[in-house]
Amino acid sequence: MTSIQQTVPDRERSRSDVSRSVSGSNLNSEDALCPGCGTSAMREEGGLVVAFGQSFFHVDCFRCAKCHEKVTADTNLLLLSDGSPVCANCTYCCTICQQAINDEAIMAGDDSFHAHCFKCKICKNRIDELTYARTSHGIYCMDCHNDRVARNRRHAQKKAEMAAIGNGSTKSRSTELRKSDQEN
Repeated sequence: MTSIQQTVPDRERSRSDVSRSVSGSNLNSEDALCPGCGTSAMREEGGLVVAFGQSFFHVDCFRCAKCHEKVTADTNLLLLSDGSPVCANCTYCCTICQQAINDEAIMAGDDSFHAHCFKCKICKNRIDELTYARTSHGIYCMDCHNDRVARNRRHAQKKAEMAAIGNGSTKSRSTELRKSDQEN
């Protein structure tokens, strides 16, 4: 009599495999909590679990973080920074190019970006170190943002000076400010 061996994808493991994975690593039993339900991934009654990222999910708890539909380990999934899966139907779209993001996504508020699309609006350089300024006008590297803020301050200051001149000073002072603006 030959035994029938079921092939289980590497991402789906039995309780004993998870126990060996946890005991053979730096994880303790608290680290083997299912992110879907918050209970131990190693149930007493056994069963399969899904290894995804650095987490182990119960098969029934392995769901898309956005639509909550059940997903399988062999599906094309996006991994969120918290270790949760996102299915292909719910994947994020890049704010810049409007294409689906199937790999690394950079989140800025409610906007999402491909890593290669996350660029400064002014100099067009990629923002790699993720130190940036986000305004209603776009995303800026800190150098361009600081230059922009300084330019806006100078403009506001000159505008205030012009308003003060218009409230009682002579035209010659106004002419001096215009010349000063042209020199800068």
